[in-house]
Amino acid sequence: MRASSMVRTIVVALAPFAAFAFVGACGGPSKKSSGPPPKALTSSGFKSATRCDATQPGRELSYHDLSGSGKPDMVEVIGYTKGAGGMSEGRPLCMELDTNKDGKLDLLRTFDDVGEIETEEADRNYDGKSDVWTTYDKGKIAKIAFDSQFKGLVDETHYYRDGKLKRIERDRNGDGKVDVWEFYLADGSLERMGVDMDYNGKVDVWYRDELARAAQKAADAAKGASSAAPSPTGSTSASVKKKSANAE
Repeated sequence: MRASSMVRTIVVALAPFAAFAFVGACGGPSKKSSGPPPKALTSSGFKSATRCDATQPGRELSYHDLSGSGKPDMVEVIGYTKGAGGMSEGRPLCMELDTNKDGKLDLLRTFDDVGEIETEEADRNYDGKSDVWTTYDKGKIAKIAFDSQFKGLVDETHYYRDGKLKRIERDRNGDGKVDVWEFYLADGSLERMGVDMDYNGKVDVWYRDELARAAQKAADAAKGASSAAPSPTGSTSASVKKKSANAE
């Protein structure tokens, strides 16, 4: 087992943020930094920084230079466990990055015990506070919450199923309550939208995307008629419109 609070300073020059590669557990040459590394564990800006505590037993802190500027722009926490044959195996638990090269960390990613990404927080306007929070389920996006007004409040949330957008909830007046609900089809097009006009928590008006509904009905009709002979030029459109009108 490694020491409880090992700190390893590694400045590795790589291609700029190439997939945010997990270089912390890899070898490779290191070179002296031309300046101090960014401060780690920016918990004041990142809520998910609990896995970034490098003082816990079996964890190691390292710094990396992804942009090749000579200055560290990534802080990584590696967790070590005993693997086959008693050998230590390291996996990333936390990764914080400085994406705009201003010397401040503005992106945080946390990982589970097998190395799958769990959460991501980003500071899009570089004010030192998170304003986008992403949650993953088995490596796929499950939810993204936004502070679109940079006021410290979540005012828009996107929900996903199997990596596809299913629903968006919005808070238009910033009172902390949802007043717009949007539902999406499997192809990503908007199906319907409910709006709470008087902000009492209930939908007052429903809007439906008639184009999306018509397209879906046309696709269903095309599947049902796939075994039939092709229609003459110009008749297919009229047939679909008639079926849609009857369906309504």
